[in-house]
Amino acid sequence: MKVRDIEQQFIRLPGMPQMELRSTWDSRQGYKSHSHRQFSIGLLHSGETCFSCKGDEQRIVAGELVIIEPDRVHACNPLENGSRGYYMLYIEASWCLQWLSSFYGSDVTHFYCEQTLIRDQQVIDTFLTLVEQLQRQDGGVIPITLERLATQLLLPYCSPAEEGSDRDHRCVELKQRLLADLQHPPALAELAAISDCTPEAVIRRFRRHYGITPKALVNNARIEQAKLLLREGVPIVDVAGQLGFSDQSQFHRTFVNYTASTPGQYQQS
Repeated sequence: MKVRDIEQQFIRLPGMPQMELRSTWDSRQGYKSHSHRQFSIGLLHSGETCFSCKGDEQRIVAGELVIIEPDRVHACNPLENGSRGYYMLYIEASWCLQWLSSFYGSDVTHFYCEQTLIRDQQVIDTFLTLVEQLQRQDGGVIPITLERLATQLLLPYCSPAEEGSDRDHRCVELKQRLLADLQHPPALAELAAISDCTPEAVIRRFRRHYGITPKALVNNARIEQAKLLLREGVPIVDVAGQLGFSDQSQFHRTFVNYTASTPGQYQQS
């Protein structure tokens, strides 16, 4: 099969230059090792493929998702001349860096993926929702779905630094534990026990690796999630409960501290 005979589609929407979607079906076409300037998110929707990245090869099957930081050399090739179908979403690096800078409260100039293969069904469902919205060109809801995908991918699976720069694998593990359940995140003492060190040492490691404390990481993540829920019209009292705040007053104070806006003002706007 020649490349021109492969069924594929490219979608770029006016007013949303930060991303592009490529959809491909029943392709046996291979790729030479290459890279993209964008943050790349790929989901295999049929068949199997061999994914090569960072010197490793992985067999990817339908339903699995991979993420690749900007400028990372990689390749995806069919297995035994079989066909596969996939979605590739490319998000401009500048948009990702701006999002990360806003979250961490400092100027993030590089980031890398701490984990490449993603099997989290919640993330996959959000990605597929965004694909459907892009295919329908439903511009009214795409921005909020993109923000949700950013909170589910950039935050738990990416680090605001260049790869190899003072990388702390234990911090990566602790961060993912903190973000796994925002309603009931592990206490600092529990993180210290896992790391076999003191609570003060955990805080120092987090500051060195991420620039913020574990508590600030959780609060930032809660506020980002709160913004999404408020924009979807979820009642303020329910948002507070879903995200683990002791009561609506605590949620109100935290939201104001992080956004200089009340939850009500944000929702009404």
